[in-house]
Amino acid sequence: MKLIVVGVGPGGVDHVTVGALGAVQEADLVLVPRSGAGRPGVAEGALAERLGGAFDPVPIVFPMVYDAARRDAELRAQLEGLRPRWQGARTVALPVIGDSALYATGAYLYGVWRELVPDLELQLVPGVSAHSLAASCARRFLALGEEVLCVVPGTAEPSRIEAALRAADAAALYKPSALGEELAGLVARSGPWRETIRVDRAGLPEECVLCGAEAVAPAKEYLSVLLLWRLRAAE
Repeated sequence: MKLIVVGVGPGGVDHVTVGALGAVQEADLVLVPRSGAGRPGVAEGALAERLGGAFDPVPIVFPMVYDAARRDAELRAQLEGLRPRWQGARTVALPVIGDSALYATGAYLYGVWRELVPDLELQLVPGVSAHSLAASCARRFLALGEEVLCVVPGTAEPSRIEAALRAADAAALYKPSALGEELAGLVARSGPWRETIRVDRAGLPEECVLCGAEAVAPAKEYLSVLLLWRLRAAE
């Protein structure tokens, strides 16, 4: 059996690739990640809009917890409960937002599933990354020439985030909402920055682009990316 983790982009239906659609349509079974029972995710919504009635996935809840043991135990229990659905399937597709290889929940499911099916194969179908779409929404080039681009999760330790930002010419900070009131100070200490732009819900109808001080104000939106470009002495 093969698990195909399919990146469907940040959520806008226009950013679902032909390859992603093909992988989902051809799979024997499609599992869709949800953060809670009865709450369709962004990836699920994008595919439902594109495929309509032909899209009939099976939901699997991904616990939004930091306890890896608890997360894996809950995923394992769900896979056991779904065994009649996937037993004998050749391919199972798991659509995820953004790119399948970057901060993708599919990695956790694959790890747990291999305990049940040791020879489970893995395939990754790339998707548009959130930071690439955010830069496009902001009409900015992320990095050029020998500039160093840093991609950092806002859920990491603030000291690690600051160290990474200090070493970068440009940066994309995922989930800035996780830093709360610390965000503005952390950005200031790791600067100086020529430009700061935050894009919330990129590619969706509620898309919002914030610049300067507004960009580093405490963010509540989970689907958010903060983009930073360093100020150089010559500038």
